[in-house]
Amino acid sequence: MKFWVVSTKYFDSGRVKVNIYPVEAETKPENGMTENKTCDHYTDYFDTYEEAKAWYEQAKNA
Repeated sequence: MKFWVVSTKYFDSGRVKVNIYPVEAETKPENGMTENKTCDHYTDYFDTYEEAKAWYEQAKNA
């Protein structure tokens, strides 16, 4: 199945970087979050492109 991923990085400087891309998987992956020295990285998975695009637009304007 095809799912859509929105990858959002919130940098300590206040900058936000957002990407959207498809992923193939048997089942929908779980959303996740990792912290590192320069940013917090969130990955959110969606069933449809429309849902992912709405989340992408919201994150871009954070």
